[in-house]
Amino acid sequence: MIYNDNNDRFQHWLRKKGLSSSSVSKYASQSHNRILKDLGVSFYELDSVEQLNKLLLDVRKLEKLMEKDPRRMYSSAVSNYIKFQSETADFSNTLEDNKYEFRVEETLASWANKPEYNNSPRPRAKLIEGSATRYTRDAKVGADAITLSNYECQIDSFHKFFISRRTNKNYVEAHHLIPIVYQGIFEHGIDEVENIACLCPVCHSCIHYGVNHERVHLIDRLYNKFQTKLYTIGIEIKQKELLELYQAK
Repeated sequence: MIYNDNNDRFQHWLRKKGLSSSSVSKYASQSHNRILKDLGVSFYELDSVEQLNKLLLDVRKLEKLMEKDPRRMYSSAVSNYIKFQSETADFSNTLEDNKYEFRVEETLASWANKPEYNNSPRPRAKLIEGSATRYTRDAKVGADAITLSNYECQIDSFHKFFISRRTNKNYVEAHHLIPIVYQGIFEHGIDEVENIACLCPVCHSCIHYGVNHERVHLIDRLYNKFQTKLYTIGIEIKQKELLELYQAK
């Protein structure tokens, strides 16, 4: 039952993304069946994104051993399934986002002096206890990103709307350019300063809730600023791929 339900919902999700019938079949059936045959694992029966991430890494290794280049067909199927699980589970739930911004503000307020920034690689984010899809975020990393940006919006440094009563500085928010909900797609951690933009509340809200052409404009500007930074921590992502994570076109 789990297999059939997840298969049906995944196919529906793929069709809503605009994929053709042949592409839906390629990801939901052909790739799944080849992975099951070669690795003995059905991604429809895995319980958490972390299990899917492990499978994704195994599939990428498998693709390298194939005589005919599969052009990432099988790893793309698993990546898309991870996106499907992440988005449909709790992507629209902003409660944890609000808690995170509050923790970042509290961390900034507790720093009498800016601590020395530690740029050592951090472990991948862990799943929130009790969740199969949502990851933890370290408020200290968000606070680091804000202090390194001197409390200025990285879209426009003139965006200064009010002074925070906690920090007594320009109020800004920490935004993961690659949303943390998609940690499962990546081998390396994305809860890193190199993936966190310092944004004014208007730009931050626009990225989440604005009309598509305005969101795309802001995401494109941030991508151009952060692409090299992301590469330094082992994250390679194309502009089009990033926009797809935001469901923006």
